[in-house]
Amino acid sequence: MSTETLRDVYQYSPGSIAPNIRRLFMETSTINNVPVSVVLPSYNELANIKEAIDRISATLGDQLLEIIIVDDDSPDETWKLVEELNHPKVQLIRRVHEKGLASALKTGVESAQGDVIVWLDCDLGIPPEEINNLVNQLDEYDVAIGSRFVSGGSDSRARWTTLFSRGLNIFARLLLGSQVRDYTSGFIAVKKEVLARTTINPVGFGQYFIEFAYRCHKNGYRIIEIGYAYGDRKGGVSKSTDRVVTFFRLGMSYIRKVLELKLKG
Repeated sequence: MSTETLRDVYQYSPGSIAPNIRRLFMETSTINNVPVSVVLPSYNELANIKEAIDRISATLGDQLLEIIIVDDDSPDETWKLVEELNHPKVQLIRRVHEKGLASALKTGVESAQGDVIVWLDCDLGIPPEEINNLVNQLDEYDVAIGSRFVSGGSDSRARWTTLFSRGLNIFARLLLGSQVRDYTSGFIAVKKEVLARTTINPVGFGQYFIEFAYRCHKNGYRIIEIGYAYGDRKGGVSKSTDRVVTFFRLGMSYIRKVLELKLKG
């Protein structure tokens, strides 16, 4: 991204009463010299994985330390293509006896060696080119969340999925008392030291992200949300929105997670 580009960003700190909108320069800073690890959980992503690797590599350039692909023994042999690509900065972790998004992310994050760790889906619904916009914020913040629900953010999926996601996130924000607007983002850049105090719960699908964002807030870390345009996956089949019933069941599990966090504090 150009160093002259201005972006509207949503920012807050723990204890803030209301969000503030301000304009920040995405300028060159010391964070640009910090090695970055990118974690990609993978299951049946044969149609997307090569493009994801190529676009992440092009986006981060020399700052990219590694791309860690955690593949749950995909039946479409995504793992085999990754092996054949033999990319010098790609580390493949093929899990044969363990499955699940949250546990895959935890495995990848624990293997990461970078001072900054990024994770996102590899279906290209989240544009890899947005990674720098998050990483560049970590001079001033500890956690940068890619958000569909702040200025500059959008969600181009079916309207019913967008409305349900927005409603769920409003519910989470009101109950949990923080100003995070996209508790189900799944797109984040984090300083490595944050993960020493705020670990990933390996149980479930996207529930882990709600809990992780909430724990970061409770632990007093500086958090910022950056708007990005979320779209449909480029290839393959969605694990969460291919069927209405599946999507709503997942949504109900997210609501239960929010209630659990509210009760436990």
